[in-house]
Amino acid sequence: MRFISYLTKNNTYKRHTLALKFMKELKEPTLKIINEVLSLNTKINKKHFDLCVSLSNNPITLDLPLPHTSKVSNFSKIAGVENLERLRKSGKFIPGCYRIYKDSDLPNICCIGQAKHLGLRVKQHAKGNNKNISKFCADLDDKGKVDLYILPGLENIPSGLSITELLCVLEQYLIFKYRPEINRLYIAKPGIIWTKEVIAKHREKVGKKIYMYLKSIKDSKLELIYIFDSASQGSLIIGKERNWIKNILVRNKGWYKNTIYFSLVWLTEKNIIDNGLSLKLIENIKKDNQIKLFVNNILKDLPKRSGKRVKITNTNTGESIIYLSKKQAAVTLKADPSSISIRNKSFRGIYEIEFL
Repeated sequence: MRFISYLTKNNTYKRHTLALKFMKELKEPTLKIINEVLSLNTKINKKHFDLCVSLSNNPITLDLPLPHTSKVSNFSKIAGVENLERLRKSGKFIPGCYRIYKDSDLPNICCIGQAKHLGLRVKQHAKGNNKNISKFCADLDDKGKVDLYILPGLENIPSGLSITELLCVLEQYLIFKYRPEINRLYIAKPGIIWTKEVIAKHREKVGKKIYMYLKSIKDSKLELIYIFDSASQGSLIIGKERNWIKNILVRNKGWYKNTIYFSLVWLTEKNIIDNGLSLKLIENIKKDNQIKLFVNNILKDLPKRSGKRVKITNTNTGESIIYLSKKQAAVTLKADPSSISIRNKSFRGIYEIEFL
């Protein structure tokens, strides 16, 4: 078989295609194949390859650590804790590779990956944080299994490759061995520990800024309160789940309780007019450690939402009664609140419904 000598680390697609070709033509992974598809700066030697063979033949098998189950604590005893702060202080990262699968499935119905700390990465998968394999993990339910291939201590690792490079070699070996159908890419890529610093750099590179405004109760002016690096960052700072702002942008066109307005653009005077917001921009940036308390105080002070008033008219008698909400009207009429809606025909042939 002819090998392509010009592959580099940036030629991911070409190397992925080559890996697929090897998987179709060859039965077992070889040192030559792994060297070719990974294209590391340092050549992988037989000692590195033999270590991968040994680890792949002796996995530690555990239950998938589903959230809020006893499986989490059992998993943590082997793979380590999830808390990044504790990890940084202790330095007890557990690097290795993993294979997630269902005990009764075929060997190739699985997901293979690597992690600089297995205790964090696998738990993220179990929680559904990775959109590419979240459905797969959810479908496994309580039958999900995890094989861990933990790297030995530094003194037992062959020289010549860094931990990151050796993880790639091990993952690539496992990919060739199991041919995982859940993986979308058949080239091993270095894992990432998502520290605060790494997350900040990632948001700076790919995030879309979100501008948060507050509408004044007195004169309906918009005041710029904060600029977030991304919608997910803003949601987390405010204390909500990560898609909270994104959902508001999609469902409510940026408005929350008609008081807070999230915008993808800086609202200049022209933009305000274009957006139908005849409100003047006042800039007033708050500090990170103040914004959550600031927003919570705003929401706490808002008047409670009341239901729409409903006018029910009896067409036989002409009598009309105004209710403060759909729920109140439904109780009186002994109906489900969802049935109280504007309709072409009279409700029960007697009542006309009007929202005020």
